[in-house]
Amino acid sequence: MERHMTDREAYPAAWVTLAALGGGFLLWKYALGTPAISRCWAWEHWRLYCPGCGGTRAVLALACGHILRALHYHLPMMLTTALAAVYMASQTVWRLRGRRGWVLHYDPRWPGLVATLFLGNCLLRNILWLWFGWGI
Repeated sequence: MERHMTDREAYPAAWVTLAALGGGFLLWKYALGTPAISRCWAWEHWRLYCPGCGGTRAVLALACGHILRALHYHLPMMLTTALAAVYMASQTVWRLRGRRGWVLHYDPRWPGLVATLFLGNCLLRNILWLWFGWGI
């Protein structure tokens, strides 16, 4: 019997992940003085985009308030971020209201959807780069 993650597990795990990412960002920005981020290994060696290429730039652009730039760098990363934000906000409000009202529940298909978006973005970016010279 296959067991899937539920909101009971996903919601606290999301808070722990969010805290770790926030702490990592603060460490990177303030304790380390915003060091340069190295280029992607796949790009450096093969001149091809990997599924995550542009993701770091997208997150940093979003953190600085540059939403359109973030969408340009890595659309699936921003869609994933939006989905996570709606999930966390709705779950938090739902729990604070005594489990009443609308709430977005975790769906075990989400990881597959996110992986498909990332791989599709990778394929599209590489086609645009190799055939037309359009890069990020």
